[in-house]
Order: sequence, then C-alpha cells, then structure tokens
Amino acid sequence: MTSTLRTRAGLTGALAVACVGLTGFAAAAPARAAQPDGTTGAHFLAQQLAAGGDHFSVSAGTASYADYGLTIDAILGLDSARTGQSEAQRAAAYVSKNAPAYRTGGDPHEAYAGATAKLLVFAQAQGLPTAAYLKDLKSLEQSTGQFKDTSQYGDYSNTIGQSLAIVGLIRAGQTDAKAVDFLLQQQCADGGFRMTFTGSCSGDTDATSLAVQALAAAGGHQAQLTKAVNFIAGQQGANGGVIEPAAVSGANTNSTGLAAVAFALAGRTAEAAKAKSFVQSLQFGCSAPAALRGGFAFDKKSFDAQVAKGAKATPGDKEHRATAQALLAYSQVPYLKITAGGTASAPALRCAPSAPTSTATGTASQSASATSSAAATSTTTGPPIITDGPSAGNGNTGVLFAGAAVLGGAALAGAGLRRRLRSGR
Repeated sequence: MTSTLRTRAGLTGALAVACVGLTGFAAAAPARAAQPDGTTGAHFLAQQLAAGGDHFSVSAGTASYADYGLTIDAILGLDSARTGQSEAQRAAAYVSKNAPAYRTGGDPHEAYAGATAKLLVFAQAQGLPTAAYLKDLKSLEQSTGQFKDTSQYGDYSNTIGQSLAIVGLIRAGQTDAKAVDFLLQQQCADGGFRMTFTGSCSGDTDATSLAVQALAAAGGHQAQLTKAVNFIAGQQGANGGVIEPAAVSGANTNSTGLAAVAFALAGRTAEAAKAKSFVQSLQFGCSAPAALRGGFAFDKKSFDAQVAKGAKATPGDKEHRATAQALLAYSQVPYLKITAGGTASAPALRCAPSAPTSTATGTASQSASATSSAAATSTTTGPPIITDGPSAGNGNTGVLFAGAAVLGGAALAGAGLRRRLRSGR
C-alpha cells in the first residue's frame, strides 16, 4: 500500500515534530582530537551534511537532487560513532520531512521496498514513530516473502532492501519466516548472496554483508551464515580491504566497512580488525588537504588523486559515501543495534597550521591545532534519489531513468525520476 498525497502532510508533520524528541546526548565534546579516528570521521560527515543543508545531494547531468538514502547512511554512521548528534538530529528532521518523496518518488502510485525498509530502520534508530513505515513495508511483501517495489517502471528491489526489511521487522518485534526464507534463496553456490533476484547467481560482497546482518538478527541458519562470511573473507586482501567484484576491481572502504560488521557478528575478530586497519589507512589525516581531514577516501586511487590536488581538493559524493559506511568499521555495530545518542559535536582533527599537502596518511601523528573545513554544496530541490537499488555496471555512479516524478508541485516532463543505483554504498 502506497501513501497518498492526502496522507503525506499528516505523516510528514508528525515525523518532523517527533525529531525534536530524539534520544538525548551528552552536552560536552572535545573540540579537537589528536588522531584521526571514528569521531573525527563523524566531524567531517556532520560538517558536510550541514554544508549541504542538512542532507546530501547528487548530480545527474546538469541538475542536483536530494539523496535521501545517502543522508540516512550518514545519520546511521553518526549514530554508530556516538557523536555528531546535533547534526544527526537536523538531518533526521530533513529526511522525515521528505520521507514520502523518498519512499514513493513523488508519485502516490509508486512505492519502493528498499527505501521503505531503510526509512523504517532509520526511524527505529532515531527513536521516531515507525507505525506508518512498518505498515507500508508489510504492504509490499509478496506471498513468496519478497519485499517488492510497486511501480509502473519496473521492480528494483534487491537483497539489500530485503535484508533491511528483515532487520526492521525484527527491531519492531516481529518475525517473518517467509521473508528470511526468500532471502536464503538468494545465496549462491559460492556462499555469497546475489544482489538482484533474477539472472545468474554470483555472490556480491555488499549484498552478502547485509544478508549476514539480517540472518544474524533472525537467529539460526548457522551453516548459511558461515558460508556467507567465508565468501566475504575470500574477497578480503592481505591489507584488510574487501572487494566488491560487481562494481570495482580494487578494495574500497564502503564494502570493507560493511564487511567489518559481518565479521564481528560472526566472531571473526581477526578479519574485522584487518578491515578496520584498511579503512584507517584511507582516512585523510593532517597531511591531507584541510577540506578532507577526518573523512575517508573510497579507495587508494581516489585517496591519492585528492591528495595530489592539494589546497584545491574538495570533498564530493565519493568521500561522503565512503565516510558514511567506513565509520561502521570502527564501531562494528549492526543496524539491528544502532541507536541515536552520544555527544552533540564531534571533535575536529587537531593539526599543525603548516601541515604539508604532498602526502597523507591516516596514521600520522598529529600536533597543535587548526581548523578543518567543509566544502559547501547548495540545497537542492528536485526528484529524490533512491539509493537502494542494484548496481548498474559502474557501482555508485550508475544513474538511470525510472519513472515520472513530481516534487514540490513541479512536474519533470519527459525526464522522469532519476533513480540512483547502489550496491550497499
């Protein structure tokens, strides 16, 4: 069942008001941190959210659109780091205000399972009302146990959305054996879980990491869990980085952050520690350009490219997306357990004013103090970007047209809803 235009105003208002009552947090936080870590990553993330109008946006062609899915990832990242909660609240209010647009793409006849499941987990973590999201999610469940999109433009539901749906239901105190059984059907011979529900079966590390979270939350299925974690471990290199074969050939911090949680849930402490070490190696430290400090690069190639720019370097979608899930490697807390709370402000990285920009490392020693900065992005209006679909050959950068959208009363005739495709990032 999709929400109608008539019901949106009431739902949006209730959620926006509820954001005022989020879980409390401590008033004091250190102004600076001597070493780059999860809290300085949270500082970078909070500043970037604030600079973008308390949300992230993504460009498609010459236009920019609110990226609600990535914004939720960032909020959950701040929650997992237990800091940056003032900005997390503001971003949560923004997401709540625009939740109907995210869930339906601005069309009352549309409903996306991945977005709905993600909204449910987000609201649960933030201590917001969840009844409407729960009802909407259950309305999308098929007799097979699959949570499926309702859309005239096709079904983009996938293993990530299915896993988040299971986690959301369990957080709500509900068990759904059919949903778990459908998820188990997506496990491939290699032990991994495929991203999409059709075609050949080949494991995807991001889909598998989320499936591990769902199965661990549901309990049981130990044999399938072991096979899944073994598959992820098989994609981990000697440096601790985890590869997502469907998107890129090299290890990246997004896949590694998610994998760290899966390893921790399975008691694979050595692999979890290696994953954290890899993520740390790609955190921008004091010898990196000031605008990037505390944040994370997507991979080594993008790390080196940003450092080479020196003072001209500015954070972008890759750093936003990388940081949101790289933080999970520090906390290793699953989505089942993430809750709002902690300190209001995250500490900035303490650096010497004359820090060089020719090289960078996340493990270099830090000294003195200097300000960190965030690159501002404009607040945007336009159709929502749904970041909960399958990858389309180019990982994070895949964007395709997936249906007509209306937001703020303006129809985008002929253009349609630009739907961002993601592989767990």
